Amino acid sequence: MLLVVMFGNSGNYGLSLNLFAFGLPAMPYASLYFVIILLLMYTLGVFLASLGTTGINGALLGIVKVPAVYAMVAALVVNQVGWDLPLPIDRTVTLLGDATIPTLMVLMGAQLYHSQWNGQILALGLSNGMRLVVAPLLAIGLAVVFGLTGAAFQAGVTQSAMPTAVVMTILATEYNVEPSFVSSAVFTSTLLSPLTVTPLLAYLGA
Repeated sequence: MLLVVMFGNSGNYGLSLNLFAFGLPAMPYASLYFVIILLLMYTLGVFLASLGTTGINGALLGIVKVPAVYAMVAALVVNQVGWDLPLPIDRTVTLLGDATIPTLMVLMGAQLYHSQWNGQILALGLSNGMRLVVAPLLAIGLAVVFGLTGAAFQAGVTQSAMPTAVVMTILATEYNVEPSFVSSAVFTSTLLSPLTVTPLLAYLGA
């Protein structure tokens, strides 16, 4: 349950929502939040997921094996230096990137088909409540403590209220950590998110 509560869909869902609700001023803050969550997802998230099937040493080794970590480092280097990728490589990376979301949707659908809802309702309710309600309330409190205002406050709180990230289905499947429950949590939290995000956006002045 920890994984589905910790990591929200701050990329496809969060960035688009921030752009729609608060415009370009919120995007740098929303993007920074997304990058940090992505880094934590493929380090701390992989570590926690792999602990279910291996020891601490094996979990640490699992982080080293994740290609996304090296891809993020390479992307930062390319952006900072200002390099332009050769056209064949750029097209290949773009095609693979565009295929990510459809692939995740197919995998989540397969897991939902095999999921067992009996005995999961309470756990799903708890995880969804923490992800969609408790997380943004904590974010509001922390934002006040750290003195965030304006677009930074709006973007940070909105990103914290996103439903469970679809990528969690990949990690749960890869490390065999209750993949059917995680897929159900992703599905239900995404389905319920308009009920919690809409009043939050009104509070934030969208």
